[in-house]
Amino acid sequence: MVKEYSIIMDCSVCGNAAERAERNLCPIHTQALLSVRQAYDVWASAFGGITPADFLNRVARVKGTGGNAREIVEFLQQHPERWK
Repeated sequence: MVKEYSIIMDCSVCGNAAERAERNLCPIHTQALLSVRQAYDVWASAFGGITPADFLNRVARVKGTGGNAREIVEFLQQHPERWK
């Protein structure tokens, strides 16, 4: 008999239970990451090409950026390899 074990991971941003072990993000920060990536596509088109680092710096300064998006932006600034 084969037993399956699931490993519970914590969100790399807030420490809550992660949705998927390979991302190490809770559902809230998974959605925030998707939203930030979608916004990057829009900004890259509007600004004629913008680097992810420049985009993250600009979004971090926008007053209307929500709390979860701001947290994922700060996380990505500290861990740029997670942008991929």
